[in-house]
Amino acid sequence: MDKRLLEQVQQALQAQQDTIKRQEQMLDGQQRYMEQQLRKKDQDIAELTASLNKLAETKTQELERLPTLFKQLQTSMTEQTNVFNGWVAYRKEHVTMQASLISELLALGNVQIQLVEQLKIYQSTITPPDYLESDTVKWESGLNELVSEQIKIEQSQAKITGSQTAIQAELKELSTLLDKFEK
Repeated sequence: MDKRLLEQVQQALQAQQDTIKRQEQMLDGQQRYMEQQLRKKDQDIAELTASLNKLAETKTQELERLPTLFKQLQTSMTEQTNVFNGWVAYRKEHVTMQASLISELLALGNVQIQLVEQLKIYQSTITPPDYLESDTVKWESGLNELVSEQIKIEQSQAKITGSQTAIQAELKELSTLLDKFEK
């Protein structure tokens, strides 16, 4: 019995040693796993730090460029505003010239109408001799041509007046846009 008991004790000790060995192997495996996880975390932290540094550098460069970009935008806006103001001034001058031209054409047309009326009155008071009758026919023909040309002038003046009205409406709209743009 002692022998059996001794064998059982030896087997128990052997089993205990085997258990201790397995536990040591498990602890070694766990230790390696922990070291591997720590290395991975260190690598992740290093990559994240590098990414953050790169992002900070990029943002710093963008912030450094921002005043230059703003200055370029401001210069461009000033140039565009000057061009627009120049164009508006040109349109105003053009409309003023058109109005002046229309006024002068209307005055000329009125003078021509009065002249034709005076010529008609003068012609009706004169009784031409026989030898002047052919000249009178020519004069009347010329007078009719003059009246025809006067009608054409009046039609042109009407068209110009219509254009003037359209230009004034356009100028008023441009002025409104300019006021909005300046605000």
